[in-house]
Amino acid sequence: MSIMDAIFDGKVYPGEQVVSTDPEYAQTNREVDALMKKLEEKLGREEYDMVEEVCDLLAVSQDIQNKAVFRYGMSLGLRLMREAGDFPFLQESSASERE
Repeated sequence: MSIMDAIFDGKVYPGEQVVSTDPEYAQTNREVDALMKKLEEKLGREEYDMVEEVCDLLAVSQDIQNKAVFRYGMSLGLRLMREAGDFPFLQESSASERE
């Protein structure tokens, strides 16, 4: 399946399909989980619910930021491709690849 077909068919979800393999990412998540458990033990239900709500809102905020960064990165990549296409030696190889 081509990437264009996958996009059209709604099968591309970078935000859901990509999980960092950086060890620091996993370690940070473990630390967050440990702190959340400590807060759950120390706070009352109402206070802990507020902490969870803050975490949920931060996740939404980060998702909005991630989308903006993704759009910028895609735009930058497309601009780079367009600029690279201005070089004759690249146009020749592109023409031969199409044949």
